[in-house]
Amino acid sequence: MLLLKFLIVSGLIAIGVLSVEATDLEMKVVDKNCWIEVFDDSKYDAKNPHLKLQGPKEYPTLKNIEGKDWNNEIESVIVGPSATVRAYKDRDFQGPEIAFAPGQRIPKLSKLDMSNEIESMKIMCEKSDLQSQPSSGPSSSTSTTTTTTTITPTQ
Repeated sequence: MLLLKFLIVSGLIAIGVLSVEATDLEMKVVDKNCWIEVFDDSKYDAKNPHLKLQGPKEYPTLKNIEGKDWNNEIESVIVGPSATVRAYKDRDFQGPEIAFAPGQRIPKLSKLDMSNEIESMKIMCEKSDLQSQPSSGPSSSTSTTTTTTTITPTQ
């Protein structure tokens, strides 16, 4: 009887009835420390509308996010410990830009002339330690350096 069950299961697997596609097993890894919380009032007033946006993600417009138009409505932000955020004054990542570093807290965007001025943003997540390790392959003689200036206001 056991042999018969084995043969039936083997036959089903062979014809693909029980096969599992690789895409079915694909898992999305989410960095729970990669986010930005935006507030429509200064000093992170949680009594007024606020929203936590999970990264990595690009928002070419902040209109109609969870039922609210956040364009030109953000007055303070808290950035997650693994997130880097670029916020833009205009939609589609246009206009003046401001960069927020991991763990940064900005209680008054007005001190940076960006209060109620943000219309689009990009949330990027830091790479894990494994991803940031140099490869063991041959090294290149050229390198690229990118410098980002982050403004931290005094409170």
